[in-house]
Amino acid sequence: MAAKDLAAQVTWAQRKDRLYMTIDVQDCIEPKIEITNVGEDGGEKHGLVSFRGEGRSHATGSDKHNYTLDLDLNKAIDKEESKVSVSDRKLLLVLAKAEDAQGHWPRLLKGTGKMPNVKVDWDKWVDEDEVDEKKDDLSDLGDLQNLSNFGGGMGGMGGMGGMGGMAGLGGMGGMGGMAGLGGMGGGGLGDLDFSSLGAEGGAGPPGEGDKDADSDDEDLPDLEK
Repeated sequence: MAAKDLAAQVTWAQRKDRLYMTIDVQDCIEPKIEITNVGEDGGEKHGLVSFRGEGRSHATGSDKHNYTLDLDLNKAIDKEESKVSVSDRKLLLVLAKAEDAQGHWPRLLKGTGKMPNVKVDWDKWVDEDEVDEKKDDLSDLGDLQNLSNFGGGMGGMGGMGGMGGMAGLGGMGGMGGMAGLGGMGGGGLGDLDFSSLGAEGGAGPPGEGDKDADSDDEDLPDLEK
């Protein structure tokens, strides 16, 4: 029986220069992640996030399904500076905001309609007036990879370097190293805070049950002054 396609559950938070997006898909088989910017010629561009993968989710139980996610973001993304981490519990996207899209966004998505599978991640959320007080720590997360390694192919592996040609029967040439496993490169994401990223997507702190039920475009404090 073919696996059923379902919308992936995602939670998000932001800083002035980046977005945190946690996709709730466990034991994901060959995740495919695409990040692009689109827009009219000469006009303002905005980011597109596309995810495809098979696995399980806290929202749908222990059965395996094919999960999909397509989001039109509010503004543009710097793909070269963005990162992704794939584990057996979740997928974490750290999306760098484009240079002309820095600062707090009024909402995650370009449209104002509700998406029930998109919610605020209250465990990671920092209000705009408090963001400078929270310094981020990368020490607990060493498996961030460049988004370019996912390119619609197998996630979590990076590109395998080509095998050297066989010179006669003198033995196999050495295999190239795996690309993209070196952790964070330089650039605008060097001060990330992963001290609280261990929580599962969608699980709010005690007493935040009502917040957890809200979608992405709920009224958020101090975002649209």
